[in-house]
Amino acid sequence: MSVTRMFSRKVRGFRIVEVFGVGLLIAVVLTVYLGKTFAGKERNQIAEVEKNIAEEQDRVRLLKAEVAYLEQPARLERLSSQYLGLAPVAPKHETTLDALPALAHAAAPAPVTAAPVLAAQATAPAGEAAPAPVKTSTPTASGEAAAKGGRAP
Repeated sequence: MSVTRMFSRKVRGFRIVEVFGVGLLIAVVLTVYLGKTFAGKERNQIAEVEKNIAEEQDRVRLLKAEVAYLEQPARLERLSSQYLGLAPVAPKHETTLDALPALAHAAAPAPVTAAPVLAAQATAPAGEAAPAPVKTSTPTASGEAAAKGGRAP
C-alpha cells in the first residue's frame, strides 16, 4: 500500500487519515481532562495538609508559651514556698568546693561493730536473757535535709 493511496482512501465518505486524526484528538483531550482533574484533587489535598500544618504550628506556639509561663522562676518559687514549705538556702549552708571532703568526712557515721553485743551476751548469767542490741540508724538524705533546714533534695 502506498502512502498517497492511504491519504486518498475513504470510508463512508471520510478519509482514513481524518478519522485517525479525530480519534487521536479525542484521546489527547480526554487525557488532558483527566490529568487536570487528578491534579486538582491533589492540589486540594496539599492545601488541606498545609492547613493542618499551620494549625499544628499554632498549637505548638501556644504550648511553648504555656510552658514558658509555667516555668517562670518567680512562679515556681511562690508555689514551692506556698505548697511545699521550701525556702531559699541560707548562706551559712553554702560551702566551697575545697571544703567538701572535710564535710563528707565529718558527716560520715561511725562504723557499728558486733563486739559489744557479743560481749554482753557472753557475760549474761545463764538464767537471764542477754540485753537487747542497740539499734543505730544512719541518717537518710531526707533526714539530713530535715535536720539542716527542712529542705529535701
